Amino acid sequence: MINKVINHNPEPIFNVYQRPNGYYWLKVIFMFCILYLRQAIHKIKLSLKNKETLEKYYSELEKTHKLSNHNQPIDAVYFNAANETGEHLVVGTARRKNGLIDGFMYVKIRDNEIGLLESSKLPDTSLYQKTVEEKYGAEGLEIQCVEPMKKWKITYRGKMKKYSDPKQCFDVDLLVMYTSELPFFNFDTDMDPWCMAKCIALEKWSSEYFKLLKQHHQTHYEQHGNIKGNILIDGKVFPINMESMRDHTFGNHREWRNLHKYNLQMFTTENGDRFTVGDVCFPLTVSSFKMGYVYSAADKKIYPITYNDFQLYQHGESGKPPQDYAFTIEAGGKTYIVKVDVIDSPHFFISKDWECKVYERLCTFKVNGLKGWGASEWQQRNILGKNILGTQNASSTSLNIQKSTEVSNVRKIPAVRRLVGVKSTELFETMLKK
Repeated sequence: MINKVINHNPEPIFNVYQRPNGYYWLKVIFMFCILYLRQAIHKIKLSLKNKETLEKYYSELEKTHKLSNHNQPIDAVYFNAANETGEHLVVGTARRKNGLIDGFMYVKIRDNEIGLLESSKLPDTSLYQKTVEEKYGAEGLEIQCVEPMKKWKITYRGKMKKYSDPKQCFDVDLLVMYTSELPFFNFDTDMDPWCMAKCIALEKWSSEYFKLLKQHHQTHYEQHGNIKGNILIDGKVFPINMESMRDHTFGNHREWRNLHKYNLQMFTTENGDRFTVGDVCFPLTVSSFKMGYVYSAADKKIYPITYNDFQLYQHGESGKPPQDYAFTIEAGGKTYIVKVDVIDSPHFFISKDWECKVYERLCTFKVNGLKGWGASEWQQRNILGKNILGTQNASSTSLNIQKSTEVSNVRKIPAVRRLVGVKSTELFETMLKK
């Protein structure tokens, strides 16, 4: 019996999502001890910092970071804002090499003639700086830190197109300020150690595995706040007043092609609580990374999520993310039942090679009966890259020929089966045949 338990080694779901083996709980306990000790040391060091040292620490985090020599360096900022009336602002810029900025913006205004607008280049996100600069922006879009952990400025001047009718374009001039008095959440040091240990313990450990963990590490932190300002659309002024979440990510590199899938929810409820909840599948290191936190307005405190029953493999593995779903999380000793309804689901293809398809889903939420508003960002690997345009625009006859060729080509790519798994590749082939 003991031998049977120890040797228990189930196959991954879809050959991607790892499941507990016979050593799972031993690995959980071991990893928990390491993570708990690491967090304790960080908290002690942080508590010893005076105000001046803390401000320097914040400034160091918030600055634009020098890009590494890797061919896929990353330094990115992202803002996602919404309000109770159904208005939204989503904007992101990621600094890459040679003046490339992965940038995009969505604006949804309560005006029937305008509705949801998107960046004029979408679904392509490749923006280019005229001269290479250490700033978050290009081609009319710019994001600047005004005061670390307190204030950011977002500006845009240029064309945007209507999501429901891309031929219809508008002249847009945006100036908004993000402000916050709320604490930030650092995913390096603030995650629940038990929850994180369970995610890492699912994987097959080896010296190579821990090298990959180190190689693919990125610093990522988030902060909720508010965005206020104005947007001028074809000469008409609209006020912007929304609750917002922002994040900042930087590291040696980010290769989008290594991400299989993720789903992130960022939202506010009518009692003032703020949420970020997600599940990320990065097969090289963590195939199911349950992450997130809750800011309790009543307690004026952030609590890491300790439990999340959302299973990424149960949703959208065929390439079509769900339009409504629900899950349960626990944080700060409280249980939250979250229901999500997707209102709009625009998408883009990230980076110059279109390695992934990302849906910026504008949503309404219900949390323990309370109304909520925000967004769900859903990413899926785009194996075809820019060749996907051929499948979308080709005639019926040529499309069938191309599908046959693509299925054949997909089967021949070893990396596809390594990164997304045999089962997921088969699902992808099925999608192409439809």
